[in-house]
Amino acid sequence: MKKRLLVLPVDGRPVVCGQIKYLAALAGWALSLPPIAMLGYFRKAADRDEIGQWLMAEAGKVDGFVLSMDTFIYGGLVASRISTESPDDLLARCGLLKTLKNEHPDKPIFAFLTTMRISNNNVNEEEKDYWSAYGQFIWRWSYHADRYRAHGSENDLLACREAKSSIPIDIREDYLATRSRNFAISRRVLELVGTGMIERLILPQDDTAKYGFNIAETRKMRQDIIDARLCSQVKIYAGADEVAWTLVAQMISRLESRPARKVYVSWHHPEDADLIIPRYEQQPLGIAVKDQLSAAGASIVRQREHADLVLGVHTANQPQGDWALCEPLVQKRPIASHWTTALTEWQALGVPLAIADLAYANGGDPELVRCLVRSLHPESLVAYGGWNTASNSLGTIAAQIQLSPLRGSSDAGMELNIIRLVDDAFYQSHYRQVLRKQLAGNRCTLAEAGPQFCDAANEWLRDNQISGASVRDAFFPWQRSFEIGFELARATHDLMEQGTTHGVFGRR
Repeated sequence: MKKRLLVLPVDGRPVVCGQIKYLAALAGWALSLPPIAMLGYFRKAADRDEIGQWLMAEAGKVDGFVLSMDTFIYGGLVASRISTESPDDLLARCGLLKTLKNEHPDKPIFAFLTTMRISNNNVNEEEKDYWSAYGQFIWRWSYHADRYRAHGSENDLLACREAKSSIPIDIREDYLATRSRNFAISRRVLELVGTGMIERLILPQDDTAKYGFNIAETRKMRQDIIDARLCSQVKIYAGADEVAWTLVAQMISRLESRPARKVYVSWHHPEDADLIIPRYEQQPLGIAVKDQLSAAGASIVRQREHADLVLGVHTANQPQGDWALCEPLVQKRPIASHWTTALTEWQALGVPLAIADLAYANGGDPELVRCLVRSLHPESLVAYGGWNTASNSLGTIAAQIQLSPLRGSSDAGMELNIIRLVDDAFYQSHYRQVLRKQLAGNRCTLAEAGPQFCDAANEWLRDNQISGASVRDAFFPWQRSFEIGFELARATHDLMEQGTTHGVFGRR
């Protein structure tokens, strides 16, 4: 084996592209990733012809392929929502997969294709232009139409009709046509699993609710999977940006015949496993934990003594807050000392620990991080995550759980933890709000914000006695404040190779 995988990410953002190299490095593997410039930019689709040429040129150098079909077919995740291309033109791109499989029949292809989301807002940054005026109406139309079909409530019927009547007919027709096209393509990709061209497929549900056109599509797709007897090869669950990590962990585990890591889940508030439905998702948090661990190749055990490691899941015994929306927790409660004491004692006994910081969406809980810094040496954890949605965090954590060496130190693991702490626990939960106020008051520009963030992040690392690396060269990959990229001063040389143009995170 060459111990190298080819990964085609969903776009060029740091967390879905550059940072995944650290994950592979945990297991001693390398990744071939396309140059950032080839992956398009925000609303601009990737150059799929160039990607196809790159893919075929790299295919002989790797042991397997992890492919975002959003990028392969549409040119990216955002492009999949706004593309106006015909189904025939888009499906024609799948012909390259046949060529790839014919030339490399023994190399597995794992793939993922995202169910088109429905955002409950009027922000059109990542949607068609008309979303700025009609996004919330489209969401209500979708939600109440599906809920009415499920329950027959007159209130839902009235709400559906009211929302639908607020949307011009040409926009309704365009939106339904786009959804119909994307669903037909998803079904065609599913057929490729049946033919053996794709060996594993994940169909993640991006930013979803309990009802909607996307949920109706998922119900149909689940039945298609059952009818085709593909349940062992195709999975549907909440997520999107983390799925390449999941499939890299799954493929390395398969190629190396790695056993499933046995995970004991320690809940800060055990009842939250059933009571909390995370923001942007439609099922209880306990299901998300199980889905993400299983997808990465790990399994849950009921007794700590039977586990390879412990996953601590932090919740706040109340609905999630959301740092991106500036919505705090309803009640501020201290971290339960019995929970952190148990984690500390396990770590002292040499039990590997991972922490899912899920009290908030889009950032970590500062109170938890203060506890971690006092007693748990967070940079030495198997994994830490608190970014974006609960399933985004859980997916990257689960992948690290499956691939991390459980004994001994790992430069890649330590550096990845520092990245997540700086991003999730500092930038997303604190500095992003500071920056947005500065930008709104014209006190700085994004170009000026990068160096200022580096200074603040390094001060935060020093204040919290997190050593091992410093932050440099921060940038905003999509020229907005929602996400940030940066490099670490002590990044290892083996990660600085093909696939990025400016260090381990890359930039446009």
